[in-house]
Order: sequence, then structure tokens, then C-alpha cells
Amino acid sequence: MYAATDIRPRQSREIELCAQAAEFDWRYTGAIALGLGVSEYLNLAILKQSGQPGVRLLGPGMIGFFWGGFLGGGYLSLPKCSPTWAYGPPPEGPVRAAWPMAAAITLVATATAPAMDFIFLGTVKPEWTDTERSMRVFIAMGTGAVGSLLPYLLPPRTYRAAKEIERIRFGQVSGGPYLSYTITF
Repeated sequence: MYAATDIRPRQSREIELCAQAAEFDWRYTGAIALGLGVSEYLNLAILKQSGQPGVRLLGPGMIGFFWGGFLGGGYLSLPKCSPTWAYGPPPEGPVRAAWPMAAAITLVATATAPAMDFIFLGTVKPEWTDTERSMRVFIAMGTGAVGSLLPYLLPPRTYRAAKEIERIRFGQVSGGPYLSYTITF
């Protein structure tokens, strides 16, 4: 059982996980950033030149997806542990929720994904219809939202290790969350 002020990793497994969660996950974020760069290049060099509107709409979908993944995965790749401080839930159970930050990142990714598409796209050809132009915005917004939530399903190494530390510490509380009362005579 951990004391209320026992904040350092103590067990060998916790120390190992804390070492994994102590550094930024460059490979995860770099792979998503590379995907964003490749999707921008494909959109500009190949897809924009296509004569088919359906093919041209693949560009904002890829850009939105990778942009959302870059924002969400970049946040989850940040260091989550230190040799002198490893967060663990108190005996009452987990009191911090992850969904408010996920919702905020999703909103930012949804709002900025169309801008990422149009920043690199350049001038829009006059023969593109208004429907296609508006669909570029909505497709980028939708895939940006999906991409920002994907790192929670396929998390980076730092986030996985931090969640495992939390699970280990919470699992050591006998019986899980509890409620108690006393009666005094």
C-alpha cells in the first residue's frame, strides 16, 4: 500500500515504466509529422492537379487526419513521469479525467485542419465548384477530429507507460474505490 505522500516510483516495474514515460516520444510524433508532410506534398503535387473532384477531396482528408494526429499525439508524447515524481491515483480512486484535454485538442484540430489544407494548397482553381470547396473544409474538419482521437486508441510510448503506472498503483489498493462511515456511541 502506498502512503499519501509516496510519489516516487518504488518497484522495479514502476522505475522501468517511469524511464519510458520520462522522455518525449520522438518516433511516434515524427512518424505522424512525416505523414503530415507527405499528405501536404501529395495534395499539392498530385491530387490538386487531378480532374476528378473525388480524387481532389482525398487531400484534405489526409491532411486533416494527420494534423489531428499530430496535435493529439504530440500532447500524449510529452513526458509523463520523473524519477522524483510519478503520478498515481489516491486511495479514493482516479480523480483526474483525460477527456477534457482530449476534447480541447479535438476542437483545436477540427478548427485548424481546413487552414492547414488551404495554407499549402495555394490558389484554388476557378473551375472547382462551390460544393467542392466547402466539402474540402468539412472533410478536413471531420478527419481532423478523428485524427486527434486516434492517439488515444494507439497511444505513444510515454502515455502507455504512464497509464500502466497508474494501473499498477490503483490496483494495489485493496478492493478498489471504497466508501466508509463510522458510528460513534
